[in-house]
Amino acid sequence: MEAVKIIFMGIGSFLSVLAFSFTVFQYWRKKQEEKFSELKNETRNSITRMGERVTSLEQSVVRNFENRLSVIEGELRGIKPILQSIQNWFITNTPGKQ
Repeated sequence: MEAVKIIFMGIGSFLSVLAFSFTVFQYWRKKQEEKFSELKNETRNSITRMGERVTSLEQSVVRNFENRLSVIEGELRGIKPILQSIQNWFITNTPGKQ
């Protein structure tokens, strides 16, 4: 009878330790899932902010590029009459083929 009590106590102890270990594991798993979920949210927010920054940067670069092209176009328009007068001077002052 004593042997049966010891066996049942051993089985009971084993089941108690197993249940406690399972509870600890479930708690740990839940904490890991919460950390992973938090990491996903932080990553998603970071990507969103980065997308907004890239969009802002893109708009700024396009604006600056358009402004520079406008300036270059204006300078080219100003140079055109000078280049035409130089071309005309060479045409009028270069002796023709004989």
